[in-house]
Amino acid sequence: MTALKVMSFNIQEGGDGRLQAIAELIRAQDADCVALLEADSLANVEALARELHMALTYGEANCPSAVAWLSRLPPANSNNHRVPALSKTLLEIEVVWERAPLHLFATHLGSRWDVQQPVDEVSTILQVLGTAGGDLDVLVGDMNALRPGEHVGTPPAGEAKRGDAVDGAPRLAIGRILAAGYVDCFRRAHSRRHGFTYPARAPWLRLDYIFVSPSLAEYLGACDVVNAPAARRASDHLPVWATLTPPQYRRQIVKAPRLSGALRDLVGGTW
Repeated sequence: MTALKVMSFNIQEGGDGRLQAIAELIRAQDADCVALLEADSLANVEALARELHMALTYGEANCPSAVAWLSRLPPANSNNHRVPALSKTLLEIEVVWERAPLHLFATHLGSRWDVQQPVDEVSTILQVLGTAGGDLDVLVGDMNALRPGEHVGTPPAGEAKRGDAVDGAPRLAIGRILAAGYVDCFRRAHSRRHGFTYPARAPWLRLDYIFVSPSLAEYLGACDVVNAPAARRASDHLPVWATLTPPQYRRQIVKAPRLSGALRDLVGGTW
């Protein structure tokens, strides 16, 4: 294997009634490792794993919003870091990529309804990564938090800005991840674009992220948000993906061909 494509996707309350749309979207993106947030139904994610012919690692959480990994690469190890300090959990799998162990972590940080809040959860997650991870770590998920300094869009009529979206909010959660040296893949790839992921039908917030450890930053090939019509129908969050590409293979990457209308509906462009 050369390039590795990782995707993070909040499938909204287990994906009931939308499994085919979710499966088709993942298949169209051709991702190697997919983190599923709000994987509330084990039966549903098992069905997705069968449909996509991917290995499933399932992490029960401290609430119904479980976390799962689907992977084409068979996990060498896995660990569900379900600690009380997290509103849900932190699910880790280890895969071998380019003959080295790659640690993939997926999480879903607390919303305003949870006791545990992102700024405190991030401290716990960084502690886990510091002991359980390695030099090559990827952290993905729905962070329910905004990056310092980034603009937000216009909320729908009647909805007020709150939390990190309020003007002048300190935005400490994502700030702590960045201060620990982790690289925000979307922002590294796109210095000016918004990259909003929520809500899918009219996004105005960037809540979904892929971070890589400093040792992996040089391997970042591309990162983007899937804004296709199919994505807006599949969930209330838009998926985000990133590719890791060894430097020796980058010269082989060519511009993607133009897509037919049907494929464009699945694959999409960007916000």
